[in-house]
Amino acid sequence: MHPRPARSVPTLLALAALLLGCPPERQDDPPTAVDSRLFRFTSCGELRDSVVDAFLESLVSAHYGDRWALPMDSADGGGGEGPSAWSETNVQEAGVDEPDLVKTDGEFMYIAQREELTILRTWPPADTARVASLPLDGAPFSLFLHGDLAAVFSYDYSRPGGDVGDGWDEGYATRITMIDVSDREEPRIVRQIDLEGWFVDARLLGADLYVVLSTWTEIPAALWDALWTAAPVLPTLPPNPTEAQAARARGEARVLLRPLVQSTVDGLRTDELIPRMLDRRTPNGDAGSQTLLACTDVFRPEGISHPAVLSVVHVDLDVGEAGSQVEATGLMAEGWEVYASQESLYVAQSSRWWWWGWGALDLSTHVHRFELAGGDTSYQSSGSVDGWLLNSFSMSEWDGHLRMATTDTDAWWGTTDEAVDPPANNVFCLREAGAELEVVGEIRGIAPDEQIQAARFLGPRGFLVTYRFIDPLFTIDLQDPTDPRLVGELELPGWSAYLHPLGGDHLLGVGMDATLEGQVLGLAVNLFDVSDFSSPAVVDRFTLQSDDWSWSEALWDHHAFTLWEGVLALPVYTWAGDEGFSGLLLLSVDEEEGLEERGRIDHTDIVADSECLWGSSWDNESWGGPCDDLYWYASMRRSVGIEGWIYSLSDYGLKVNSLQDPTQEAARVVFWPRQGS
Repeated sequence: MHPRPARSVPTLLALAALLLGCPPERQDDPPTAVDSRLFRFTSCGELRDSVVDAFLESLVSAHYGDRWALPMDSADGGGGEGPSAWSETNVQEAGVDEPDLVKTDGEFMYIAQREELTILRTWPPADTARVASLPLDGAPFSLFLHGDLAAVFSYDYSRPGGDVGDGWDEGYATRITMIDVSDREEPRIVRQIDLEGWFVDARLLGADLYVVLSTWTEIPAALWDALWTAAPVLPTLPPNPTEAQAARARGEARVLLRPLVQSTVDGLRTDELIPRMLDRRTPNGDAGSQTLLACTDVFRPEGISHPAVLSVVHVDLDVGEAGSQVEATGLMAEGWEVYASQESLYVAQSSRWWWWGWGALDLSTHVHRFELAGGDTSYQSSGSVDGWLLNSFSMSEWDGHLRMATTDTDAWWGTTDEAVDPPANNVFCLREAGAELEVVGEIRGIAPDEQIQAARFLGPRGFLVTYRFIDPLFTIDLQDPTDPRLVGELELPGWSAYLHPLGGDHLLGVGMDATLEGQVLGLAVNLFDVSDFSSPAVVDRFTLQSDDWSWSEALWDHHAFTLWEGVLALPVYTWAGDEGFSGLLLLSVDEEEGLEERGRIDHTDIVADSECLWGSSWDNESWGGPCDDLYWYASMRRSVGIEGWIYSLSDYGLKVNSLQDPTQEAARVVFWPRQGS
């Protein structure tokens, strides 16, 4: 239950009155499976009614639910000319850019880190150096680069409204800072947009920036107070109650609490129910708080979802310093998996967001399509499939169809849909028909008792990796969406967590090696030949040797994967005995010859010259000073290829090395120099 807040006398009096005068009625549990379609609110009154239902169910769930109820309180080489080629951010769909902590235009590199935007000159390689550091409020974590404009995303956990009198009293915000970088040595902030809520994901198509945001609608402390006070007099449950007894108690509690919830919501301002924003269009300029959405810009699901608003926000980056209007559409629901093509943006919402802790958890996923049309971006359709998604790569749009890969069980909850025995994995093809995304083709029952570890859809072909003790790679023919077919299967120990296309007939898989009994051995890179689609084969496998463990950020973040000029660069971490390595691994990749280690780039010397970011030793959490026994932990994050050079980026600095001979170092930059070094 939510921590006990201070009690309010009016709240207690109102609660006492309603408890004494309430008839013995009950309100049934909301359905666990709901229609996937969304419905637009026609008024703020309708939106308020939906908030009442969501608040009420949250309170009942906190008191009676089997699941943890989340508190809704938000308090918490070269030459003089520029290079001819460089690597881009590794993205899922060509032409659809994704945010990352580093971007480059070849001559300069832009890094969102700690509390600043760092700009490095990167060409010629030997002249690599920091040219500017622009302090930023909050915690920057990623950015886009559009010409001479950088759009940096940061979290501000304190007072998003800053010193604005009508800003938010407390909470969290996603901040978009627009920075003019035409003068790389003197970057300047030209606009700052604070959006109330958590960053989910973003995409950039040309100049059109789309941001997906999730905003919890905060349940007032007075209602948590009321729930705490009402606990002794709310219907109680006997030990080991039957489902009928529990349902009756919940139903009676809803009737008791609803009037107070209704009166509390009636007393809230509209801008306390939907996301707000602050838009400063001039440096250090003032801006008043305003709602991001009108009530009639918000859609709702048929059933009761958790009290949150998911917003799709659009900003045109080509409108100059004055800036375009911030446009948005939203839905009163929760969702965290985002996929975008050049025409559509899909947001997937698993059934856990409308499960309240009782009854069977129906393992299904709803998906909502938004048409990407700049400021006219709009909600179009919704659909539903069985099972839950792994990540954004579990979705893909091709030839007017959405493909989705799901698993019948969930690793976090350990819950199984009883209708599926044994649980397995599925692929669905959906097509838009009016306001519905209809399933027109499917494959069910793939790899029973295993879970999807990686998925990739490439045009008419699909690939799945599942795992329990061995790693089957499945090939799927999707040429006819109404008749998808499982074509081939390859088994080998371990699993791949990320699949990357290599030419037309090969895949690279980054994952973990394991024994046939399931013992994990360490990081592995597989080169697959899928030219014979019915009989995929392993060309080569590289395993990072380590006595204890090894892993890579690329296992869960594909932006850490860089394939440049036939060389794969991965940030890796190993520990063997009492020695650790945190650096960049370089592998030569040849479709015929296979994989061969080309070298490793170590930032230990940069760490030695740096103030320690995470404490100077394992048992010292203070910042600063030499890193002592953490000397080896550089926390390698990314790599960028520029012509024949590889730029390795860690939390502590950057190195420039020859791609052909990584032992040749052209330059190094220390981000946080230690005093006296």
